[in-house]
This record gives sequence, C-alpha cells and structure tokens, in this order.
Amino acid sequence: MPATDELTDFDWLSDLAPLLAAQAAWHDGSYDRPVWYHLRYRPNGPFLLSCGADLLADLARRFRFTFELIRRLGAQRDEHNRALFTESFLNYLQRLRIRTDVWAASEGALLLPDEPLAAVRGPKAHVLLLTAPMHWLLWHSTHWATLAAQQRWLSGSLTEEDSPPTPRASLPPPTAWASRAAYIGGAEPDAIKDLLPPPLAPTIGKDEGFQAALVTYPTAQGDAKPLVQIRRTYRGGHPQGDIWLTRPHEEVAGVSKTSAHILDVRTHRQRTLHFNRFQNLYQLVLLRGYPVLKGPNLPYLRQRTLVNLRAFSPEKLAEYPHGWFADAPP
Repeated sequence: MPATDELTDFDWLSDLAPLLAAQAAWHDGSYDRPVWYHLRYRPNGPFLLSCGADLLADLARRFRFTFELIRRLGAQRDEHNRALFTESFLNYLQRLRIRTDVWAASEGALLLPDEPLAAVRGPKAHVLLLTAPMHWLLWHSTHWATLAAQQRWLSGSLTEEDSPPTPRASLPPPTAWASRAAYIGGAEPDAIKDLLPPPLAPTIGKDEGFQAALVTYPTAQGDAKPLVQIRRTYRGGHPQGDIWLTRPHEEVAGVSKTSAHILDVRTHRQRTLHFNRFQNLYQLVLLRGYPVLKGPNLPYLRQRTLVNLRAFSPEKLAEYPHGWFADAPP
C-alpha cells in the first residue's frame, strides 16, 4: 500500500459546496455555533462495515489551508466571472484551526443499517468544511468495505490462516482508498479490481451522507438529543444487543452494569439485555481537530472484519436487538 500521507492527498477543490456553505455561515454569523452532525451510510443488505477512520485522522494530522490552496480558491469564478469566495472568508480560512470532535466506528466494525457511521460536534463552519473529506474518506470507504464484507459473509468463508498481501502501492486516490477498503472488507486481492467498477464515487442518497444529526432520542418535548455512542454488549464472545446512548445517557449508564433495558427501534418494544462485557463502538478520531487515533495495520483490520462477520449469523442479524437506553430518560 502507499504511505498513508499519499493515501490522504485530498483535493479540497473537488467539491466546493461545503466551502460555500461554510462561507454562508461565516457571513450570516452562525459559523461559530455548536452543531452535531452524523455520517450515515445506507447499505443494500443487512449490515455495513465501518472503514476510513484512520484516513480521516491522518488528513487532520496534516491539515492546513495553505497559501497555495487559498490562492486557488481565490481564483474560482461563477458563471458571471465573479469571485466565488470573499476576501474576508479566505482570510478566515487562512487563520483556521479545525476544532471539531469526531467519533467513528472502528475500522472493520459491523453496524446495523440504522446506526450512524460517525458523529461530529463542533463550530458550524468547521463541521461543514469536513463534509467532503468525510464523504470521500469514510462514506466511500465504508461503501467498498461493505460490498466486500457482504460478499464474504454470504460465501460462508470467514477464516484465513494468513492474511493475503495488501493492494499494490502504485494506485492513486480514489482507487487506493477503494482498494484499501475492499481489502479490509475481506475481498481477495485478485478480485478487488472486479469489485470496484467505475464510477468510484457512487451516488450518496438523500437520507444518508453527512447531515445534521438525524438519529435523536424521541422526546415529547421536541428537544432532540443526538445519538453519541453505541455500546455493544456481549456474553462471552456472543453479541447480545446494541445500546444507543445520548450524552446524558452516558453519564448514568454505568460501566459496572450487567443488564440494561433498551427501547428496540425495530420492534418499538422494551427489551432487557444481559451481558458480562461491552464495547463502545465509536472511538474518538479527532479531539478539537487534533487526531488521537492511530489505526493498526491492514492485515489486522481484515482479521477484525472476519471476527465480526463470524459473530453475526443471518438469523442473529434478523433479530438482533438495538435501540435507546431505557433505564433513565436523557
């Protein structure tokens, strides 16, 4: 594989819409307002496989709006040959340090279709600026990893004595991102090119992608509280159910508990989960814009995928309980 910094050689001019939205927030005064966003992926199947968090962390590690990038943005024109970006906004970008917090499911983690891939909190303009890299590095990576994992899961071949070689190093982005994701998802190296037909940028649906937080605790008062953590419970190595937590929930859902009630979002009924351990699926990727995640190597992530696929049979996925923590209101 190419070095990670080559993998995340991201072109900020590939999608100007987030920059224009951030500029609008700058000029209407809402740029510093705190917001919550979710990144959602809708799989064509019973699960999705998280991928791309380490790429996002590496991009943040090297993030700057350089003088050259500011110059290129200043040269952008609309159909009337007017500058797309104002001088005051470009000055703002030149001084900017991203101050967002990003939590994302670990690469190789299996999520259910109604579970967000990531949660983001921060000043509005900062969060909007992350739209394009979140789409390219997380959403698209998850798309290709999910396709590979679903094929592997349906084949029933879920063990490997030795991990195969990683994809070749000469591939440029976005092909390199897609090949990396398919490898993590369990695709055989000689089959990756067949799994990645053009276009490498599949269409993001209206109810998915990077949006203001939509998965929120159902309250009668209308003060929506977003999902911020998913706690997967186990008995031994067997998943028992996912507990969805708001920020207030996290403060009361003690780590010493061995049982919990949830409001199952599939059946709309209360369920009781019994467990002897749990795993928080969302890991902190960025803390006030600084990367805190350094992911393991690709063969390890591939093996993590296979472990997760073995834990979920079709029968288990069809009935798997998941929903809001119900032992206390948020």
